[in-house]
Amino acid sequence: MRRKLPFLTVLAVTGVLMFSICGALFRCGCKGPWSGAAEHCNVHAAQGPRCPWCEHSLLGAAGFALTAGGQGLAFALARRGGASRGTAIGVAVAALPLSALLAGAATWLVTDYPHVLVMDARDRLGLPAGPIPSRAPVTDPVAGAGSPPAHAPDPGRAP
Repeated sequence: MRRKLPFLTVLAVTGVLMFSICGALFRCGCKGPWSGAAEHCNVHAAQGPRCPWCEHSLLGAAGFALTAGGQGLAFALARRGGASRGTAIGVAVAALPLSALLAGAATWLVTDYPHVLVMDARDRLGLPAGPIPSRAPVTDPVAGAGSPPAHAPDPGRAP
């Protein structure tokens, strides 16, 4: 257990901050768990782009894993450099912003989501859309307002 404690400590800090990081990276409305977490995320919007980490659970998991991996690397490098366990934990936590930024950018590039750090970043940078869609289903204009979505939602996904 003693060897796992640093890892669990870093994961706990990262887990608590991940919704705030999501909101800062993707400008999606996510906030800290104390402020509603994903309650205000654009993933709940009827139209428009949806946060890649909240819309696609595999991308969210990949983002978390890449972030934690970067922090693990920072921890290992600090320990290799002779840092104490406590100092290495501090280094790993301090690596969170850079690690999350890199993880967020990597997972953002494979989607068509427009925002990362700034609104409309994809257009500003002239980047093409990735293959994973982040748009809400469009209602069928022929059937009129109030009709079911043209693309059926995933029944396994909570609203």
